[in-house]
Amino acid sequence: MIDLARRAGELVMELRNSNADKRLKEEYLKAIRNFGPLVIQNGLAAAIIFAKKKWPKELLKHIDELVKLRVGVDSISEKVENFEIFQENYLWIQLETLNAVTWLKRYAEILLGGEEK
Repeated sequence: MIDLARRAGELVMELRNSNADKRLKEEYLKAIRNFGPLVIQNGLAAAIIFAKKKWPKELLKHIDELVKLRVGVDSISEKVENFEIFQENYLWIQLETLNAVTWLKRYAEILLGGEEK
């Protein structure tokens, strides 16, 4: 789990230090805050499809990388969207995705959160 937390921090730090505009960083923060509840409410496949249409591409790129650390599967978002994940692995992958999102959210709130009003 430590490798997951460390890599999540690195990914968010890379985004923070990148030349990405402030709007992208704000959208990322909003998306990562909402991704976990979306998975819980609608399932991983629906959350991925929604994220691909509405949120920054960096979100799924980061999730894919972190989930790969835990389950060893490349491009998990594409595989879930294309129904290439079997039923017995789906819930495990969904749980690992929620773990990854939790770490990304923690670091995003710290590094991208800005000042509270």
